[in-house]
Amino acid sequence: MNETPVIRIQRAGIRNFRNVESGEIRFPCNYSEDIFAPKADVLGIYGQNGSGKTTFIDALEILKTLLSGQKVGAELSDCISYGQEKAELQFEFSILKLNEGNVVYKRRLIYSAVLSKDAIDETVKCATTRTDSAKTAWMKPIFECTHQSEDAVFSPQVRLESLFGSKQNAKMNELRVIKLLCQKEHRSFLFSPEFLKMLHDVAQEHDDKVEPLFELSNFANTSFFVILNRNNGLISLDAAIPVNFRTETAGGTFALPIDQPVTIPNRFLEIIQQVIATISTVLCEIVPGAQLSLVELGTELMENGEQGTKIQLARELSCANGKLHLLPLKYESEGIKKIISVLHLLIAAYNSPSITLAIDELDSGIYEYLLGELLRIMQKSGKGQLIFTSHNLYPLETLESNSIVFTTTNPSARYTRIKSVRATNNLRSMYLREVILGSDDDASLYEETNVSEIAHAMRVVGKRMESLSLSGDASSEVSNG
Repeated sequence: MNETPVIRIQRAGIRNFRNVESGEIRFPCNYSEDIFAPKADVLGIYGQNGSGKTTFIDALEILKTLLSGQKVGAELSDCISYGQEKAELQFEFSILKLNEGNVVYKRRLIYSAVLSKDAIDETVKCATTRTDSAKTAWMKPIFECTHQSEDAVFSPQVRLESLFGSKQNAKMNELRVIKLLCQKEHRSFLFSPEFLKMLHDVAQEHDDKVEPLFELSNFANTSFFVILNRNNGLISLDAAIPVNFRTETAGGTFALPIDQPVTIPNRFLEIIQQVIATISTVLCEIVPGAQLSLVELGTELMENGEQGTKIQLARELSCANGKLHLLPLKYESEGIKKIISVLHLLIAAYNSPSITLAIDELDSGIYEYLLGELLRIMQKSGKGQLIFTSHNLYPLETLESNSIVFTTTNPSARYTRIKSVRATNNLRSMYLREVILGSDDDASLYEETNVSEIAHAMRVVGKRMESLSLSGDASSEVSNG
């Protein structure tokens, strides 16, 4: 087996994060059932508009940003609920490391981040079970970083001094500078490249108290992917297809215009060719006849002096005379564009237990039966972790009940599961029944709307629109500008 640790999100808790006062989600975590025959962890989040589905995916994006050591940026202020000073994210991970088919260790790791406009406070707690130990240690903080004191870099103080020496030396001063820089740039200090490099230089190999930081950092940079709803915006505008990908040597996103060629550096050409070929192979099975082609239109010198190749992504169509016709993707449906955008990462999550993939509005533009079948395949024989939001209810009939979480109308208990679901129950029917009939508790699944009031409001506004009078010139100006 691979020596790379397999990391899964087991639990997530968020507080004062956008429209969520408090919410907790526990994941299925099927990997622990049989470590040598891993199953996929599939989690779908359902609920009415504005009830916290996208908020949870955004929290995962912030988590990835922090663990990658990148700047949270201006969106930090938007993350904190209105009227609150701080938001809190807490994620629990399971870490399993295998070596030549043997379990080296299992770990439970909790990462907490308190977000404020001035600083980001972090705590990493860890408990480890090794192959030679039957007991699991208590969850203890191994690194804790607050910004209340500029002099204290992190705690426990004993670990700080054992790694970097006494309070007054060059290394300690360098750590303080890095901490202040991270605070100013709204970055994680514990997962910043500068701190991790210093930690790597002083720590002993396989140090249980240090290694978890490197494991989480590597996970965030190579195996954790979050696809936000803004990808759908690019597709809807017919501007480009953001193709998300992951290979053994690289991972990320490249955008291909769908109505015109684009010139790319030759050093990226081979990776893009491999990604498109992989997508095309599976896409043909999902959508019969949907064969992709990456057309190369010649080489040219780029503005920076680098050699480039002009390419265009198109769909191959067979004509009656046997010749191939290339159709620009601008004429394809939004659903096919969406599938192309996420398919490479879905393939990676299907085949690799180390991949965690989160997709907002996975169902956007995709035929509901096809969506349900894709998710059924992923849960039945996939290996990675898939988290998605959706409005389409058909997957409720294809996924196991513990793989579905619903949002509620209660911002202080934002996420829940329907209880007492039997194997013979239809989760979709149960959900719709609760939506229609309502719930007696404080965490109902749907905030009831009044059809008559909606119709009345539309009628009133319609009369206002009719009474709105613009002169001919004004109307012309509005329509033209």
